[in-house]
Amino acid sequence: MSEPMTGNREFRDDIVRVATLTVTAPSIEGYTFVNCQIIGPAVLALVDSVTMNNCVYEADINSLFWEVDPVTRPVVFGAVGVFRCAFYSCSFQAIGFAGTPELREQMEAAVINP
Repeated sequence: MSEPMTGNREFRDDIVRVATLTVTAPSIEGYTFVNCQIIGPAVLALVDSVTMNNCVYEADINSLFWEVDPVTRPVVFGAVGVFRCAFYSCSFQAIGFAGTPELREQMEAAVINP
Protein backbone atom coordinates (compact mmCIF):
# COMPACT_ATOMS: atom_id res chain seq x y z
CA MET A 1 0.00 0.00 0.00
CA SER A 2 1.33 3.39 -0.90
CA GLU A 3 0.73 6.54 1.10
CA PRO A 4 -2.27 8.59 0.01
CA MET A 5 -1.63 11.35 -2.47
CA THR A 6 -0.26 14.34 -0.54
CA GLY A 7 -2.81 16.87 0.58
CA ASN A 8 -6.02 15.18 -0.52
CA ARG A 9 -5.99 11.88 1.42
CA GLU A 10 -6.78 9.87 -1.69
CA PHE A 11 -5.80 6.32 -2.59
CA ARG A 12 -5.99 5.46 -6.28
CA ASP A 13 -5.46 2.07 -7.99
CA ASP A 14 -4.00 0.59 -4.82
CA ILE A 15 -4.35 -2.32 -2.41
CA VAL A 16 -5.41 -0.93 0.96
CA ARG A 17 -5.38 -3.01 4.14
CA VAL A 18 -7.82 -1.80 6.78
CA ALA A 19 -5.38 -2.86 9.52
CA THR A 20 -2.79 -0.43 8.17
CA LEU A 21 -5.24 2.48 8.34
CA THR A 22 -6.27 1.69 11.90
CA VAL A 23 -2.91 1.31 13.63
CA THR A 24 -3.38 4.43 15.79
CA ALA A 25 -7.18 4.87 15.81
CA PRO A 26 -10.26 2.62 15.57
CA SER A 27 -11.69 4.60 12.66
CA ILE A 28 -11.06 5.70 9.10
CA GLU A 29 -11.85 9.37 8.47
CA GLY A 30 -11.69 11.71 5.52
CA TYR A 31 -10.27 9.40 2.84
CA THR A 32 -11.22 8.84 -0.78
CA PHE A 33 -10.56 5.47 -2.41
CA VAL A 34 -10.70 5.17 -6.20
CA ASN A 35 -10.38 1.80 -7.94
CA CYS A 36 -8.82 0.21 -4.85
CA GLN A 37 -8.91 -3.26 -3.40
CA ILE A 38 -9.90 -2.91 0.27
CA ILE A 39 -8.71 -5.91 2.30
CA GLY A 40 -9.72 -7.12 5.76
CA PRO A 41 -10.47 -9.04 7.76
CA ALA A 42 -12.59 -6.24 9.16
CA VAL A 43 -16.09 -5.04 9.83
CA LEU A 44 -16.64 -1.45 8.71
CA ALA A 45 -19.33 0.52 10.55
CA LEU A 46 -20.47 3.14 8.04
CA VAL A 47 -21.23 5.94 10.47
CA ASP A 48 -21.34 9.34 8.78
CA SER A 49 -21.20 10.74 5.24
CA VAL A 50 -19.94 7.61 3.47
CA THR A 51 -20.31 7.27 -0.30
CA MET A 52 -20.00 3.94 -2.10
CA ASN A 53 -20.40 3.88 -5.88
CA ASN A 54 -19.82 1.00 -8.33
CA CYS A 55 -18.19 -1.20 -5.71
CA VAL A 56 -17.87 -4.99 -5.81
CA TYR A 57 -18.29 -7.25 -2.77
CA GLU A 58 -17.13 -10.85 -2.49
CA ALA A 59 -20.35 -12.12 -0.90
CA ASP A 60 -24.08 -11.52 -0.94
CA ILE A 61 -25.64 -8.93 1.37
CA ASN A 62 -26.83 -11.58 3.86
CA SER A 63 -23.25 -12.72 4.44
CA LEU A 64 -21.52 -9.36 4.63
CA PHE A 65 -23.99 -7.06 6.40
CA TRP A 66 -24.21 -6.93 10.21
CA GLU A 67 -27.43 -5.13 11.09
CA VAL A 68 -27.33 -2.75 14.06
CA ASP A 69 -30.57 -1.48 15.56
CA PRO A 70 -29.94 2.15 16.57
CA VAL A 71 -32.53 1.93 19.37
CA THR A 72 -31.51 -1.29 21.11
CA ARG A 73 -27.79 -1.15 20.26
CA PRO A 74 -26.67 2.36 19.30
CA VAL A 75 -22.97 1.65 19.92
CA VAL A 76 -20.96 -1.28 18.56
CA PHE A 77 -17.43 -1.97 19.79
CA GLY A 78 -14.84 -3.76 17.71
CA ALA A 79 -15.97 -2.50 14.31
CA VAL A 80 -13.93 0.09 12.40
CA GLY A 81 -15.87 3.36 12.25
CA VAL A 82 -15.92 5.02 8.83
CA PHE A 83 -16.55 8.78 8.68
CA ARG A 84 -16.57 11.17 5.69
CA CYS A 85 -15.09 8.66 3.23
CA ALA A 86 -15.84 7.84 -0.39
CA PHE A 87 -15.28 4.54 -2.18
CA TYR A 88 -15.48 4.62 -5.99
CA SER A 89 -15.13 1.44 -8.08
CA CYS A 90 -13.52 -0.45 -5.20
CA SER A 91 -13.58 -4.15 -4.40
CA PHE A 92 -13.86 -5.43 -0.85
CA GLN A 93 -12.22 -8.67 0.30
CA ALA A 94 -12.89 -10.20 3.74
CA ILE A 95 -14.91 -7.11 4.71
CA GLY A 96 -18.23 -7.00 6.53
CA PHE A 97 -20.35 -3.90 7.01
CA ALA A 98 -22.30 -2.84 10.11
CA GLY A 99 -25.17 -0.38 9.99
CA THR A 100 -28.85 0.36 10.29
CA PRO A 101 -31.62 -1.48 8.44
CA GLU A 102 -31.91 1.57 6.16
CA LEU A 103 -28.24 1.31 5.26
CA ARG A 104 -28.72 -2.36 4.47
CA GLU A 105 -31.52 -1.47 2.05
CA GLN A 106 -29.32 1.12 0.33
CA MET A 107 -26.42 -1.33 -0.01
CA GLU A 108 -28.70 -4.12 -1.19
CA ALA A 109 -30.03 -1.90 -3.96
CA ALA A 110 -26.50 -0.97 -5.08
CA VAL A 111 -24.57 -4.20 -4.46
CA ILE A 112 -22.69 -5.81 -7.32
CA ASN A 113 -21.71 -9.43 -6.76
CA PRO A 114 -18.89 -11.03 -8.73
